[in-house]
Amino acid sequence: MNKITRQMQWMLLLLGGLTLLSLDVRAQEPGKTASAYTYAEGSPTYYRNIHGPSKGGGFVYRRDPNIWVYTPEVAKRAGMPLEWASEELKGVAAAAFRLERDGAEEDCGWGGNPGACKPVVQCVLELYFDRQEHPLPWDKDALMVDIYQRGNGSSAHLPIGPTLPNEPRTRRGLSRQPFSDPQTGEELEFPLRVIAYDREIHGRYTFVRLSLGCSRGIKVQPMSLKLQANESKAGKPAKVFHEVYLPADWYARVIEVAQKHWNRDNDFYKQTWDNMNKGAQK
Repeated sequence: MNKITRQMQWMLLLLGGLTLLSLDVRAQEPGKTASAYTYAEGSPTYYRNIHGPSKGGGFVYRRDPNIWVYTPEVAKRAGMPLEWASEELKGVAAAAFRLERDGAEEDCGWGGNPGACKPVVQCVLELYFDRQEHPLPWDKDALMVDIYQRGNGSSAHLPIGPTLPNEPRTRRGLSRQPFSDPQTGEELEFPLRVIAYDREIHGRYTFVRLSLGCSRGIKVQPMSLKLQANESKAGKPAKVFHEVYLPADWYARVIEVAQKHWNRDNDFYKQTWDNMNKGAQK
């Protein structure tokens, strides 16, 4: 397993020196380049160079697909747009939402038509913790880096049998969440499943990716993520080992982007339904 994914590698480049990460709360709007935002005086220019027109006059740029929120300190260190720094963000240095395809996978056969296919899409939440300010209770046996592999590669389509006895893989694949109570060893969980992490992605920082889910009908409100023991197993309220607080204005932008995805799904289902009706009328 590679230590970091391509996305993590891209982040790692941005984390050089005092730079923390690339940020854009709304997911960089089509037609709006990074130069349209404001930045702290003297801050790094990496993000502006990647996500805006090149100095040579070229106009091809890479649009940031992430919806970010970050502390004011991160904005200054990273040279990121000041418009989206938040004093309300707590327990984490930065957070990003992204709606992405789950590899090249597609679900087909909608409406009984083998050719009616739609991509498998997942909503992910990525968190960046400062290990000095936000120490997490890692399980002593947790790997330094791990990722939930099911469905993300060709191996999911090649059922050649179980792992050989001389290949211990019990800790890989995130069969258990990577946090535990330092006193009791009891497994700790965020309310969202951890699907990837890097305990030392760069310098002082830890990376954790969570499966947010693309649910509909979510109210715009602050999001609180508590790392604690499974409440269903406890006879009393579980001890909270860490809490992440994500502000409501960031979550509103997440829902705005998710709504566009839901609308596309609705259009697909409507077209599939209409095609079914046309076939029935013939």
